[in-house]
Amino acid sequence: MTGGFAAEEIPQLVLLTFDDSANDLNKGLYTDLFENGRTNPNGCPIAATFYVSHEWTDYSHVQNLYASGHEIASHSISHSFGEQFSQKKWTKEIAGQREILAAYGGVHLEDIRGMRAPFLAIGGNKMFKMLYDSNFTYDSSMPVYENRPPSWPYTLDYKIFHDCMIPPCPTRSYPGVWEVPMVMWQDLNGGRCSMGDACSNPPTADGVYKVLIKNFERHYTTNRAPFGLFYHAAWFTQPHHKEGFIAFLDTIVNMQDVWLVTNWQALQWVRDPTPLSRINNFPPFQCNYPERPRRCNSPKVCNLWHKSGVRYMRTCQPCPDVYPWTGKTGVRNSRVDNEITEES
Repeated sequence: MTGGFAAEEIPQLVLLTFDDSANDLNKGLYTDLFENGRTNPNGCPIAATFYVSHEWTDYSHVQNLYASGHEIASHSISHSFGEQFSQKKWTKEIAGQREILAAYGGVHLEDIRGMRAPFLAIGGNKMFKMLYDSNFTYDSSMPVYENRPPSWPYTLDYKIFHDCMIPPCPTRSYPGVWEVPMVMWQDLNGGRCSMGDACSNPPTADGVYKVLIKNFERHYTTNRAPFGLFYHAAWFTQPHHKEGFIAFLDTIVNMQDVWLVTNWQALQWVRDPTPLSRINNFPPFQCNYPERPRRCNSPKVCNLWHKSGVRYMRTCQPCPDVYPWTGKTGVRNSRVDNEITEES
């Protein structure tokens, strides 16, 4: 998994991810984290993965995050529990949101490679068959309890090797589809959690910092499997949470063997393990994105009717005729809407 390198030759990858809508409520947080000069050892800005759900998303923000080098991934259109979804329903939700992100957020469709299931409620074989059939590269929804040493990302070329924490898990193999597991954390009292904001968080910034360092060191001092920081932006509205987190972020950003990269960048490293001695020139970790759109600084506002009220959807792309939703993304030439008929 690690190219035969000793642990100290392996860059410690850190995967910072955010779930749900991107809008004015979290724009300031993302500015504070990513636009204050924090860089990886090669001088490129640190980068994160955003699992974007549709409702209440401001697509001008999506375009700005993408233009800045972050990864945009699908978190579904309607953000509903999917354990019972058919494969068609998963396609409408996850591949449909991929089309919406491309049409209104300016994200290249082929750059939307991953998904996370809402509420981590995965859909077993139906969901993973959808990923395989719809040409996604990875899922990142499965908590892994065994965290000493932590699990690396793995392919579903074979059946999963760990306990199923939130069934239904896949029972078949899906060649070429990856899982970026959510390696569980321990809080200071020994409790376990699969997302940073689900931990029992101490009441002080210093306590928050200690939880983060403790979990980071479990990766850094063992096999250096990627360390996940999985959050919803709302957690940061508590000032001591944000203060403790930023203190931790500044600690690790100053380490020469730590890289804050996107899930897709991490998977490219796992596919082509490159030691620290050569990592500064590793092509996937560079930050030149000539083909990405410019930032969306003066979006248009689309007024659309939805659920018996008017929704204001901001975008730098053409406005849709209808408010995008499952089964009617508003995307002209939508493959998902046109090829997948309503289920009986």
